[in-house]
Amino acid sequence: MIAPTSFLKYRNFLFLKASAALLTSSVLAYALYDPPGGPSGGSWLGYVLGGLSTLLILWLMWLGVRKRTYQTSTTSLSGWLSGHVYLGLTLLVLVPLHAAFQFGWNVHTFAYLLMSVVILSGMVGVYFYVRVPPQMTRNRPGVKLEGLMKEVADVDAECRLQAEEIPDVFASAVSSAIEETRIGGSLYTQLSGRDKNCATAAAVGELQRQLRRASLDASARGSILKLVQLLSLKQAKLVRIRRDIRYKALLDLWLIFHVPVSFATLAAVLIHIFVVFYYW
Repeated sequence: MIAPTSFLKYRNFLFLKASAALLTSSVLAYALYDPPGGPSGGSWLGYVLGGLSTLLILWLMWLGVRKRTYQTSTTSLSGWLSGHVYLGLTLLVLVPLHAAFQFGWNVHTFAYLLMSVVILSGMVGVYFYVRVPPQMTRNRPGVKLEGLMKEVADVDAECRLQAEEIPDVFASAVSSAIEETRIGGSLYTQLSGRDKNCATAAAVGELQRQLRRASLDASARGSILKLVQLLSLKQAKLVRIRRDIRYKALLDLWLIFHVPVSFATLAAVLIHIFVVFYYW
């Protein structure tokens, strides 16, 4: 797995330096070039910057395919991600230079606005990518989500055995904890990472209250205390599972927004190019 910040520091900030050099040279060219009629997207510099920006957009879109090619090495993927971040940010300056800062209520400006939304959402994605994976690792070190789910199922099985030796009033609480466990749910529930009506937490509280009130022999009391321990263990595992689902939901929600808007940006750019050359 790629270290959370390694792609930002890839080869001693190679792509940050390349992006800074690209921006510096572009700004200098724009400042020094004085075409007849003034700067515009129709000048040779405007076409060069426009072509460069289009190539960058296509390259950035290709990363979505590239990072799903699992044969790609970790080092190579780190480089692609680093370039995706830093070169993507340069577009916020390159495109206005290409257009000579001439914006209006038209498809050309709309394409730039869409691209800006993609870049800003990409910055949110970088934050998630840097912060969320380490949190997921700390939440379930060395264990996959499927492994945690199996551990919960194993605890449930042990609870069923223990519940056979206790009075029905206690066994019903245990049964509710097993049968009414809910994982996932609505988008809000997933993003919250909590279940306010967690049946396991309710069962733990109920068993503890009944334990204080009921008159029980030593054997039954020991079985109930064991159940409280087991259900508390299950509750802790459920907290970790719901937290993991929350992390995954955050990443998925970001992708659901970022990817479609990226394709919309590409479509708008292609329309922009078509309109420019059609009316050339």
